[in-house]
Amino acid sequence: MSAVQRSRQGFTLVELAISLVMGVLVLSASISFALSMWRTIEGNVLRDDVHRNSRFVAMSLERDFQFTGVGIRSTTSFGTLAIWGDTIVILSVPFDPNEAPPYDLDPPPGTDNPLPVGGTCGAQCVDLVAQTGSVELEKGNLARLQVNDERRLILLSGVTGAGSTAQAWFTSHPTLFRYTAGLTGGLRLDRYSTFVQRLSVTAYYKDGDRLMRAEGLNMDGTPNGEVLAYGVQSFEVYALFRDGDEADEVNIQDSDPTNDFDDVVGVRIRTVLAADHIDPRVNEGELFTREYEWRFAPRNLMYERDRL
Repeated sequence: MSAVQRSRQGFTLVELAISLVMGVLVLSASISFALSMWRTIEGNVLRDDVHRNSRFVAMSLERDFQFTGVGIRSTTSFGTLAIWGDTIVILSVPFDPNEAPPYDLDPPPGTDNPLPVGGTCGAQCVDLVAQTGSVELEKGNLARLQVNDERRLILLSGVTGAGSTAQAWFTSHPTLFRYTAGLTGGLRLDRYSTFVQRLSVTAYYKDGDRLMRAEGLNMDGTPNGEVLAYGVQSFEVYALFRDGDEADEVNIQDSDPTNDFDDVVGVRIRTVLAADHIDPRVNEGELFTREYEWRFAPRNLMYERDRL
């Protein structure tokens, strides 16, 4: 048989079978590799989303903790950093660009002191006077009412007046962010040592699987929050004290003098973040989650406590 005749015969059945088997093997390997790469890419996307979420939360917390206690010192019973359960409350005096001034009480005529129970212009109203400039307070502001050494939070429901004098009305809530509020308990104003000063507040708290961040309160006393992150399965906060102890909240009622508000030096936060959906190709079809832990030590806690 000539070479030309042999070239026209094509593949034998055995050669064709071998080629088909090799083709199937190559195709199967390619599909398996593609599926593996697909799972890897999808898994990386889910993991990156969770890690990105954690970085965003950590950066937000770090930024806000820097303002803890600016312009206001924590006392035994009133802290500029309060925590309980899954909630963080950060208080400071705003600077925009100058420090928010304190406004003194403008007492009624007379010499009686302390004043009768209640406000000076209503049950939840105080007359204020500015030493310089005008009274710059607005409805919705959170402020501290200080009577001698007693501190209270007040949520302003209205401000009337103009110039250096004004009447500041506040809500009747007995507590705000778990702080004693207003004139609760029959607090009597001191005509010589009472003032009101606007505060800045930032609060973090968990609502379902959402981490919320609030910069104020609604008139009903609830935080006016916005969603900071989704997929938050847990958000646990612990106070760190000067003696190295930690607790899930500050306890000013017990006999231990080392776990009061003025002993707090920082917080430890433990959270579990989850992906926004389940993918059967990732984590064996289970929801991908990751645990994170952060520690923050706001420098102003130490500065405000130690400065003269």
